[in-house]
Amino acid sequence: MKLATVRFNNNTLAGVVRDDSYYALSSIDSRLPNDMLALIEGYEGFKPIIDAGLGKTTATCKTSEAVFLSPLQPKTIRDFIGFEEHTEKATTHFGFPMDLSKTLEAWRKAPGFYYSNTNAINGSDEPIDMHPSSKMFDFEFEFGFIIGKRGRDISKENAMDYIFGLTIFNDWSARDIQLQELPLGAGTPLAKGYANGFGPVIVTKDEIDQYLCKDDPYRYDIATKLTFNGKVLRENNLKTIYYTFADMIAWASRDTYLVPGDVFGSGTIGGGCLAEYPPDSPWLQAGDIIEMEAQGIGVLKNKVM
Repeated sequence: MKLATVRFNNNTLAGVVRDDSYYALSSIDSRLPNDMLALIEGYEGFKPIIDAGLGKTTATCKTSEAVFLSPLQPKTIRDFIGFEEHTEKATTHFGFPMDLSKTLEAWRKAPGFYYSNTNAINGSDEPIDMHPSSKMFDFEFEFGFIIGKRGRDISKENAMDYIFGLTIFNDWSARDIQLQELPLGAGTPLAKGYANGFGPVIVTKDEIDQYLCKDDPYRYDIATKLTFNGKVLRENNLKTIYYTFADMIAWASRDTYLVPGDVFGSGTIGGGCLAEYPPDSPWLQAGDIIEMEAQGIGVLKNKVM
């Protein structure tokens, strides 16, 4: 099932995408909540109602008529560094104040993460204002997976059962501010807190599991394409991830609870940000258009204004 939150006729609606049509939950059945987080929290009981009512309901609108917002307002955002190519290239090309060999050695010991800002959330059809104080504004192509049930001290073997669904995540980053914050050793809240983009839909786990690798029950074979101002910048695949979603869940749930509506960022897929390219490459400017496409999910498209 593909779930989305949209704006249509000045109303914000949670609902289902099927082909080129959008179905508001409230039009499918009055018992369904008009809120994605509430739907996720009660999904086991709500799914049979959706399945029974969807085929009997007239579409609310065409998808082309709706403005796609972030599918949900996350409870928390934990953003990981899951891809080795990004770790290596960003450290080398961008000039992080770290030794590459020592960075990789430390990174391979545990799937580290930071908490991002849940008060700065954007959707697929929402423009992003140019950063007011950064001269090195960047995007980062990631996947966001949503936790669907409460759990603590979750083993890797059981971790996949806690995933509700998958979306695309753009982790907007102010690189010059990031360089200022890194030496402080307290994270990068200003560099990463300006904007977080999700969308266009959440694909529920039962549907996205068709892309699981046949030889690895923890890894997804999902093709990706990054387009920058109409030019394909990089094609890649989610299966290149070093730390799987199960690794991330097992690590993040140690001695603490995960709850429905928590979102985990996969980290930037290789070639998925400007910091990985030569130092003379330009940073984001007003007018730039970024399209992040993932097989089975769609395209998260944003314009910098």
